[in-house]
Amino acid sequence: MAQETPAGGFVKSGFEEVEKVFRDNIRSGLEKGGSFAVYYRGELVVNIWGGECDALCRREWKQETVSCIYSCTKTISAVVIAHLVDRGLLKYSEYISTYWPEFGQNGKDKIRLEEFLCHKAGLAGIEDDSYRLSLLVDNPRKLGEILAKQKPLWKPGHQYGYHVHTFALYLDQIVRRVDWKFRGLAQYFGEEIAKEFDLRIDIGLPKKSQYKCAKISINRSDGQLVDTHGEISMSGDPKLLAIVNQGWKHAHIINNPDFMCLPSGSSHGFSTAEALAKFHSILAAGGTLNGKQLISKYTLELMKQPLTKGYDVTTGAQDIFGLGIMIFPVVENDKVTYMFGHSGFGGQIGLSDSQYQVGSAYITNHLNLLSTFKSGVQDSRYLVYQALYKCIHKIEKKIVKRTVFQSLADIQNAVKSKL
Repeated sequence: MAQETPAGGFVKSGFEEVEKVFRDNIRSGLEKGGSFAVYYRGELVVNIWGGECDALCRREWKQETVSCIYSCTKTISAVVIAHLVDRGLLKYSEYISTYWPEFGQNGKDKIRLEEFLCHKAGLAGIEDDSYRLSLLVDNPRKLGEILAKQKPLWKPGHQYGYHVHTFALYLDQIVRRVDWKFRGLAQYFGEEIAKEFDLRIDIGLPKKSQYKCAKISINRSDGQLVDTHGEISMSGDPKLLAIVNQGWKHAHIINNPDFMCLPSGSSHGFSTAEALAKFHSILAAGGTLNGKQLISKYTLELMKQPLTKGYDVTTGAQDIFGLGIMIFPVVENDKVTYMFGHSGFGGQIGLSDSQYQVGSAYITNHLNLLSTFKSGVQDSRYLVYQALYKCIHKIEKKIVKRTVFQSLADIQNAVKSKL
């Protein structure tokens, strides 16, 4: 007789279908370990978890289990920049070299902050052989010198390519130069945002807290677990990818305690689903929680504008970006709205939905390299989100057909299908 897969948590009345779908995913093996949480109109209505957070020792996922959220961390980094914009310390339209003069060398003097945030700067990789991510802690000044010397990999503003790892390395250097306490991005987030809004999210997980962290495994496309030595692969320009993936050639490296504690705002966020959902609920509500402002509505609206779309020269994808965040078009009865946030490697996602004031997060430690968040796909995340919005529509007495798009190609294909 097969052992029952553990699961726990709660859902508020009216959201039972979400729990059922999540638990069905756990029982079927579609999800082997993860958590899902939702804030709806300011209230926590879903907080569920299940499966294993460590497949090797069969350790169960628990309420306090945290996991790496990978690129979902980029939304947090983008909000740090927005926070500084609201304080008058940064302007999106300003040249980065205004704040960081050394950055202006090698053809980078006219790159604006907004251009960098939407992945058009051509700085998706680092070609200096002395670069290593640990310089974030060991010698941030040297890291700044390396970044400042980097030549753009394409003419800034003329193409876009996802800055997978470099995104927050550059932002960290900018934050250090404008913050009056000279803090890095991770420290600024911890003291000015996480502490102020009681968000139990770390950028870089301290070793004293790593006992709570889920261990990463990778799922094969046939659903079986494999070891964590699989390389991160994408379909863009191979030469660019070799540069972009420097220092991250194997996904299992995040299980290394020394690597786990590095404060990279591109990839090293560690959180429960509940904490990440709470963060996104603040954004969904216009940037304010209980009368306390995280960022202004004006700045949030700037962040949400779709600025980048089309072919990504590094990954081959066609995602849509605003100012540091991903944009997810949603069609309900032919009306187009947008969710925003970020997906993360292997199946993570954090989303804000202003229309319904929903902040949500799905995290998993059993990475699915084929994971995609869009309608019509047998993906554990999408199935749970589909159930969530069925519940919301029922509560709000709406009868709608809802379609979610992740890329420009998805939208174009949908339009063609109607012709």
